[in-house]
This record gives sequence, C-alpha cells and structure tokens, in this order.
Amino acid sequence: REQILADVARWLDDFNELESLLEDRAGNPLAGVQQRVAKNVATLPRDAARVARQELGLEVEPIRDICGLLDAHGVKVLPLPIATDTFSGLSVSVEDGGPAIVVNTWERISVERWIFTAAHELGHLVVHSDAYDIDQSNEEDAQEEEANVFASHFLMPDEAFRGEWEETYGMSLWERVLKVKRIFRVSYRTVLHRLAQPSYIGSDVWAMFQ
Repeated sequence: REQILADVARWLDDFNELESLLEDRAGNPLAGVQQRVAKNVATLPRDAARVARQELGLEVEPIRDICGLLDAHGVKVLPLPIATDTFSGLSVSVEDGGPAIVVNTWERISVERWIFTAAHELGHLVVHSDAYDIDQSNEEDAQEEEANVFASHFLMPDEAFRGEWEETYGMSLWERVLKVKRIFRVSYRTVLHRLAQPSYIGSDVWAMFQ
C-alpha cells in the first residue's frame, strides 16, 4: 500500500502541474456536498449519498458510467491494475492534491467491484473529509462500513431500488437478485445487503439465497 501511495503521489503531482500550466484548476469540486453533510453531524451515510447524488445532478436513475461522472465533476480518477485482490482502491483529499480516487482494475477483479470501489472511495471523500491523514495508511473498520453504506445508497437509491425490486415480483429470489444487480451494475452481494434490512426481507435473505 505504501508503494501505491508513492506512485499515486507522483501521478497527482504531474496532474496538478498540468492543470496549473493550463490554468484549469477547479478548486474543491466536492465542497458543496461536504458542507451540506458537515452541517448535520447526525447525517447517516445513506443521507450523505442522497445529498451527493443531488449535488452531482442525479435523481434516482442508475449510474451508467461512474468514472465519467466523477471526472466530469472535477474528481481525478486513476484506474490502476495491481495484481492483488487485497487492495481495491483509495482516495486522496483536496489538501493532498485531490480530490482523487484510485481503483484497482486488475482483470481478476470484477467490474462490479471496480464500480463499488469508486463509490466507496467517494463516500470517504464526502463523509470523512475531515479524517484524512497523509501519514496513515491503515483503515478503520467503522469508516469502512460507513463508506460501504454510502456506496450502496449512492449506486442504488432506496426509492429506485424499491421500485425495481417490486417490478420483479413473481420471479424467484435468484432471478430477482440477478435482474436488479444488472440494472444497477452492482454485485449480487450488494443487492443482498440491501435486502437484509428489516424493511425488505431481513437477515434471512442470505440463507434463502444460498
């Protein structure tokens, strides 16, 4: 991870120098959503995801190109194929040359995981904007879980998810999960995590799906 951080730092230095030469620096493109989230200290990750979608001009439609969306709104995105499944991605704050998101696009990692990783790291930038430490490469479990919840609701807004789920009524659980995952371009596990909530099927969904 430390070597990856060093490589990313060099990439950001080059990127930011080019922006300076072209006089094309955008400041902090996530300032609006970060400020809206920071105003409410009780904001849940799912609420932060809703705010982020609003700030990025999205309603409830599925996201067809998350990297294009982020790039269009000033977030630097670096696809970086690294031959390991122990590293999915990372994010860099504005203070350290970002906002930037790095996604491990190794061919043995599913595309759904690439997409989820990009949304997960956006969650860190939005929800944990005051918790970045350039000298800290370890991850905190609580923040990781919050970023997962953010990513789930950013990719699958509850209103849209509920509508698509109800549209599959009458199909088997297996067929329903696969259809919904294809619509939102997420993994089947991401769909099951949402269905495990009490407002849907509940924790029994894992055994039922198995």
